[in-house]
Amino acid sequence: MTTRIERPLWRLLPYMASRPVVFGLVIVSGLLYYATIVVLPALTAYLFGTLVTERAGAEGALVTAIVVAVAVVGLAQWWQASIGHDWAYRLLKVLRLRIVDGIARATPGRLLGRRTGELAEIAKNDVSATELFFAHTAGDYVGAIVVSVGALSAVAVLSPLCALVLAVLMVLVAVVPAGLARRAGQQGQAVRAASGAVAAETMDVIQGIRELALAGRDRDYADRVLARGDALDAQHRRYARRAGAELVTTELLLGLGLLVLATVASASEVSAQWLPVVIVLGTSALAPIAIVSATARTLGDVRAAAARVLAVIDYPAHVAEPASPSQAGRLIPDVEFTDVRFGYSSEVLSGVSFRIEQGETVALVGRSGAGKTTCAHLLLRFWDVNDGAVRIGGVDVRDLATEDLRRTVSLVPQDVFLFDESIAGNIRLGRPDATDAEVVEVAQLAGAHEFIQALPEGYDTNCGERGASLSGGQRQRIAIARALLTRAPVLVMDEAVSSLDTESERALHESLEATRGSRTTLVIAHRLSTIRRADRVVVLDGGTVVAQGTHEELAAADAGYRDLLARQHIDDREW
Repeated sequence: MTTRIERPLWRLLPYMASRPVVFGLVIVSGLLYYATIVVLPALTAYLFGTLVTERAGAEGALVTAIVVAVAVVGLAQWWQASIGHDWAYRLLKVLRLRIVDGIARATPGRLLGRRTGELAEIAKNDVSATELFFAHTAGDYVGAIVVSVGALSAVAVLSPLCALVLAVLMVLVAVVPAGLARRAGQQGQAVRAASGAVAAETMDVIQGIRELALAGRDRDYADRVLARGDALDAQHRRYARRAGAELVTTELLLGLGLLVLATVASASEVSAQWLPVVIVLGTSALAPIAIVSATARTLGDVRAAAARVLAVIDYPAHVAEPASPSQAGRLIPDVEFTDVRFGYSSEVLSGVSFRIEQGETVALVGRSGAGKTTCAHLLLRFWDVNDGAVRIGGVDVRDLATEDLRRTVSLVPQDVFLFDESIAGNIRLGRPDATDAEVVEVAQLAGAHEFIQALPEGYDTNCGERGASLSGGQRQRIAIARALLTRAPVLVMDEAVSSLDTESERALHESLEATRGSRTTLVIAHRLSTIRRADRVVVLDGGTVVAQGTHEELAAADAGYRDLLARQHIDDREW
């Protein structure tokens, strides 16, 4: 993560406080549990002292109290675990929803260069790691502090000197994880980063296994995954060594401290009846501190996981929502680029200007890297222009709410993504409330209905992950149907027919032409058959518009246009 998150665990506290009633029950359950694990041994010790001193009369009541305490310990432990973990898993769901919101808000600009596997690792494993914090801090820490202080106070009444020894021991046990917290956090960050690298590398291999196998490089990339795994193992070992050192130090302090406490108590003036109580109370008072210390040993990893989660949740919007958005409902769907300048790291567009009238189809052509897809992305406001303006119906797209803009402009991308669900479900992504008849209608327009009907389950056929069960042409036709279903008045097609055969392309264009109406269409194309069907052609070169006109006009009068077509291997006899 490039974003540094300060005090990530503190940042998680508002999530815990979002349900105050449950938060209170978690704290009460922790108090009850820790109170019973102190009271039960103390009652048992007092019974033992009473029997040793042969003071009869209270044994029956003490035995009853011990039996009740045993039952309460079991119930309290079950209650704490049940409430704490149920609450924690509900909070994990909230975190994952916030992660999705963060990714959606940042898409696509801030996610360029981010690996899918790493984001998946954050959403899955890093979020899961915070469960320990949610389930074992509020109740455990409050319960440990209150109960330990209470037990210390009880010991102070019986033996002030023993209470002093116990207080020093408590502080020492608590200081060990606190003193190593910084190192634990650094090691946790290293573990999480290495884990993310393993996930990202593995995802790359899975997604590209066909290409790797064809190139004979699958073994090489498997070795890369193994190398990442070795690096992760090394980080885990460093983390475990530090946690082990903490454990040994804590156990030594507890053992030596209890020995000192028992020695001091035995030498004190505490009566034989109360001596076992003092020793057991001291031991029991340390139990909550020891449990919390064990939890604290793992917080370095949790802290690092929380920081990675919060960094995604905190993604700022890549483009800002307008303070007072213009209404898109009555926009005339014409498109205008006015002296548009834009670049990622270096300038891609240098003063691009062109206009598409309502109902017109314009083909945007140019060499690879000329900025064609960038123009489409600026129209959709994936990025904002550096200078100039992109307008729809005379309104700057920066003045339109993102939701309104998405309803106004629909995109058929070159790289189609289909979800692992039914064909109908993928088409309905364009409009979830569409009827079956509407889904079939747009599939027919896109030339997809025939092949869908031939599938064993028709429109209920699952597309597979990323549409793997379908061919490239089939995926493109489903994407076109999805875009048409939105009924957006502006349609952008980015090489949307590149995987279609000539006959399928012809049928698609005829369907689009027959239903065009007032729809404005921007087509990014290399195929001459697509270019010739456009009303006008806009030629980009070097980040600027170098020619505009019909295909026939440009082919007859513009040598640069003819050269472009020739470079794209189009036979000049087709001109």
